[in-house]
Amino acid sequence: MHLLKSLGAALKSGFRTVMPTCRQVTRRQSDALDRRLSLPKRFGLRLHLLLCGWCRRYGKQIRFLRQAAHEHPDELNEATPRRLSSEAHERLKRTVRNESK
Repeated sequence: MHLLKSLGAALKSGFRTVMPTCRQVTRRQSDALDRRLSLPKRFGLRLHLLLCGWCRRYGKQIRFLRQAAHEHPDELNEATPRRLSSEAHERLKRTVRNESK
């Protein structure tokens, strides 16, 4: 019985090495945008992406965001106003007053 438990634990840990979790895959996809992954990590990433549509979708989204940021760097550097317009400020005040009634 102990032998079966040991074998099961070894298979489980080996499987985790080959097949990463969704959380690990999201990190690896992000890392892969900046640097080349090791062969085992690339293999696990690709294997997981073959099976997981959610992680494939996430990968497409982060690649799109990266491409958009590279194509429009000037828009990222534009300062956003630090203060609300007086009209927006009044709308917020009215909303808060109405909700507290």
